[in-house]
Amino acid sequence: MKKIFSFFFLSVFFISTAFATHMRAGYITYTHNPHEDTLTYDFTVITYTNTASPADRPNYTISWGDGTTSVINRISKSLVPGTTDVSINIYQTTPHTFPGPDTYVISLTDPNRNAGIINIPNSVNVPFYVQTTLVINPFLGVNNSPDFLNPPIESGCVGQPFVYNPGAYNANGDSLSYSMIECKTTNGLDIAGYSYPAANHSFGINAVTGDLVWNSPEGQGEYNVAILIQEWRYGHLVGNVTIDMQITIISCNDHPPVIKTIKDTCVLEGTLLKFNVYAHCDPGEIVTLTATGEPLLVSVSPAVFDSTAHKDSTTSQFSWQTTCEHVREQPYEMTFIATDNASPVNLTAIESVMITVVAPAPPNLVATPMGNSINLIWDKSPCTKAIGYYIYRRNGFYGYVHGHCETGVPAYTGYVKIATVAGVNDTTFTDNNDGNGLIH
Repeated sequence: MKKIFSFFFLSVFFISTAFATHMRAGYITYTHNPHEDTLTYDFTVITYTNTASPADRPNYTISWGDGTTSVINRISKSLVPGTTDVSINIYQTTPHTFPGPDTYVISLTDPNRNAGIINIPNSVNVPFYVQTTLVINPFLGVNNSPDFLNPPIESGCVGQPFVYNPGAYNANGDSLSYSMIECKTTNGLDIAGYSYPAANHSFGINAVTGDLVWNSPEGQGEYNVAILIQEWRYGHLVGNVTIDMQITIISCNDHPPVIKTIKDTCVLEGTLLKFNVYAHCDPGEIVTLTATGEPLLVSVSPAVFDSTAHKDSTTSQFSWQTTCEHVREQPYEMTFIATDNASPVNLTAIESVMITVVAPAPPNLVATPMGNSINLIWDKSPCTKAIGYYIYRRNGFYGYVHGHCETGVPAYTGYVKIATVAGVNDTTFTDNNDGNGLIH
């Protein structure tokens, strides 16, 4: 009886531990359901788990932040490319209708965070938690959360700089900002004893590009960090997504590849933007150059970048024929990724580039004096997405020539906006100084 009892006790302990070591990373995204009203949204949950773990989740319970919950089912499970032990799980919900305009925190909890995470004490007993915020505001319009092109599972070497970018893009063209926050547990609470990974020099994220730089890891092991991505529209917060990601650091004798710096730029719509991307690695290794970014995904005239791989160094050209459909206030982000073939870890470098597509100025402006007024006439904007024109006036000649990437009429020129002409087809305006007449 003693032997049987001992065997039974050890078996239970083994199974419990195995079931508690699978959750590595994840996040929640959403899109407005175009077939429903402004209160109805579709949600996707993406998780990354240890493939060999017997702990498996064919479904989850998701909390909507409105006092209700639903069970969501997994629609696919597959290996993350380039790995042998990490699975990506995709869950999708049926459309959820919220009760009214408000701010909702949508969340998910999994009790089985994986064991042995260096910066989460006793991680095997710390539940995994992610949340996403949706702001429903009829004055700001419907919203889609950012999507992410780069998996939140990466590896690096002790003593070598680690870089990562989530590859975020937003179909609404909203402005995105990035910050590091602590990983959370049940009900969004802080994890007791949590700490950011120790670095030889620095650890942080670029608030504009989303480049996470860890320079450099001090010790081996698995680390979890969380990135908060916030969406802004007209200066108002319209939502956010939290990514809980995992970084595995091992001891290895290698240096990450290097990508030659590329400057941010802007182009006039209709311009063919072309530039070369160059990367090199340690001698004798093969460096592979790839890219992710919204310009590659737009439905009209998408950009082109061919992946390439060569020994020691490689070059590929980015090419984008821009059109009026690409014009917007916020820049597009391209992320170029260089990966070596070193063993046991393939190290990575990234280069993030911001590209702004600018609308052309209204062509063929003519100003004709008429008494104490001036009549203006111009040709219609070639971009039909335009919704109107701003009229600026200055007393005296200035000779302003805008600089590269400089749009609008800067205040330092002395020009003052005096009128707005609504409608792209209305191409005339009479300036009579609001009926007071202009001084000759």
